[in-house]
Amino acid sequence: MLHRSVCFALLACGLGLPPGVLAEPVRVFGGTAHDALYGLCLDGQRGIAVGSSGFVVESSDGGQSWTPGQSFTESALLDVSCGVGSTLIVAQQGGIFRSENGAFKAVESGTDARLLGVDSNSNGLAFAVGGFGTILRSEDDGASWESVPVDWEAVLNDFVEPHLYAVDVSPAGVVTIVGEFELVIRSTDGGETWETAHKGEASLFGLTLNADGNGFAVGQNGRVIRTGDGGISWSEMPTPTAGILLNVWSGPDGETLVSGIRNLLQSSDGGLSWKLLEGGDLNTGWYQGLVVTSGASSSGASALLAGHHGNVLKVQLD
Repeated sequence: MLHRSVCFALLACGLGLPPGVLAEPVRVFGGTAHDALYGLCLDGQRGIAVGSSGFVVESSDGGQSWTPGQSFTESALLDVSCGVGSTLIVAQQGGIFRSENGAFKAVESGTDARLLGVDSNSNGLAFAVGGFGTILRSEDDGASWESVPVDWEAVLNDFVEPHLYAVDVSPAGVVTIVGEFELVIRSTDGGETWETAHKGEASLFGLTLNADGNGFAVGQNGRVIRTGDGGISWSEMPTPTAGILLNVWSGPDGETLVSGIRNLLQSSDGGLSWKLLEGGDLNTGWYQGLVVTSGASSSGASALLAGHHGNVLKVQLD
């Protein structure tokens, strides 16, 4: 297992790749060598990607083109959630920003921990997670937040607070969180109590759960784990890489896409087999933001990737 501090910012780690398939990605936005984008979301025609030093880029045409957005902070923006309720952005030093009347306003979080993941549902329930076991909950669409305590000694049988990297809040209010030590924890009562669904060695950085109960989490050492019961149980899936995997999307027909550092993996059978997509910046960069712009298995489906140098790439999928 890599030392916990190596991939804390979810970048600057990676291994070589085996030969793969040319994907011919198209760069639809390019920043500078000093830029980075960590989070990406798309809500209809409106898209937003966020990153280092308050860097924001926006789209009004479904991700076909992007322009720099108005800066509202100098903090690194590490994840964004949109599509239900207010758009929420989390940042370093406990920063949370909420969309209000077309602009982003800072919201008091009550913590100075780095926040790495955020998600919400249509009922106004939102969770943010981050460094050293930080879990925050909002029941008013991100307008106010409270800390959620967890007995980490009982979870890990050790005096350590794990870094938490991604969170999913289902329409029914089930909360699933992944992080360090291959940890998956789950709450069915809005964060009042938690159960441990999975533990292991590799940190998990990305998570997706679908309404049909299928989902994936991805992380270090090429780790991909899969659930078919909404996150209650998980099993490891084989992959053709030992690299760092940062994000994952899956559809209802077994289509799955995983992005990472010099890695882009595609599966059409629910993770049983994979092909490695290569080409251009996919061979040299890292991509953490990931959105698939049309449904699984549909003709012309494509993916948007956001990552190093402030790039946004469009990749046509089979």
